[in-house]
Amino acid sequence: FVRHSRYTFQFMEKEESYSLCFFEEEYREALKKLGTLSGRDTDKLSGTGLHEAFENGVPYFEEASLVLICRKVYSNDLAPGHFLDASIHNNYPDHDYHRAYIGNIVKVLEKVK
Repeated sequence: FVRHSRYTFQFMEKEESYSLCFFEEEYREALKKLGTLSGRDTDKLSGTGLHEAFENGVPYFEEASLVLICRKVYSNDLAPGHFLDASIHNNYPDHDYHRAYIGNIVKVLEKVK
């Protein structure tokens, strides 16, 4: 799920594949930094200890314990008329609804411990 206002959105729309990265607890602070800064404005990776890698042109983080490389097969914007819990509207005061993506997992990368 990605909001249209996020820098990531343009990449999700442009590319046919994406990665989902899963991390151990030790990376919580680095991930908080990534979640609070925009790549439009700064080098988000600087000082996080995270390193970008690529699998068939798809970016992911070397430090992730599990990486799913996915090919997009469907996307659609969330429709507020379909929210079954009215409180969900509280998350969208500016009506900037997420776009949902569904992907087919084409490769799994897992760190050996």
